[in-house]
Amino acid sequence: MIAPIAALALGLAGLAAAAPTSTGPAYPETSASNGFNLVLNVTDPSQDLSPPVHGTFVASIHVGPALNYVGQSSDASVARLFYVNGTASDVRYGNSNTVSDGGTPPFPEVLSLVPDKDSETLSTLFLNAGSGGDGNYRTGITGFPNPIPELYPLTYVACREALAYYGGKEFVIIKQAQTTVGEDGQIERNIPEGCAPLSLLPQCATLNDLPAGSTSSHEFAASTRCYEDVDSIDWPKYHAY
Repeated sequence: MIAPIAALALGLAGLAAAAPTSTGPAYPETSASNGFNLVLNVTDPSQDLSPPVHGTFVASIHVGPALNYVGQSSDASVARLFYVNGTASDVRYGNSNTVSDGGTPPFPEVLSLVPDKDSETLSTLFLNAGSGGDGNYRTGITGFPNPIPELYPLTYVACREALAYYGGKEFVIIKQAQTTVGEDGQIERNIPEGCAPLSLLPQCATLNDLPAGSTSSHEFAASTRCYEDVDSIDWPKYHAY
């Protein structure tokens, strides 16, 4: 399993203190691809679920025609293949979409964040056909100056939730927790109890050719920073200073 990048997300202060001879920041090497899978990285191992979700892949949970919750699986063969759709300007200014092709013939299913009705800080991640509705569809992979490519907006969480579509069976679904600042000036990450805090890391993958009759298009699939093999990264050897 991959080592978590919680220390990196918090500035790697601890790693910097442990490596006083370092001559500057060092981060894992990235590559680039117009296709990628998303890997769950639990940023606090003490809060991982049981069984663990750390190192598993983003998958979809079908709940109706062209409607999907975003879940996870340890089976790479069912990992969803994503691409960031947009022009260079869209990507640069955060106006892109993150898309995965679904159905036969393929059509675009778009990641979106829909606010939870009973929470002021939580949104549930969906992968539904098109980009209509009230969700926030502005997701993508962080670029410069962020040294770690990951799905934005940050921070994600994995939570167990019973789904009525499956008769109340529990699934692990992915949500996004909005960070806030309290009246005392303290940063509140708003991680729900019983949920695992995550970053979603892109692992490079080959974007397939589309068959005839597809309504999806890869014309504006952007080249995206990604890791060749997230599982092989030895995070403790890297540092921010």
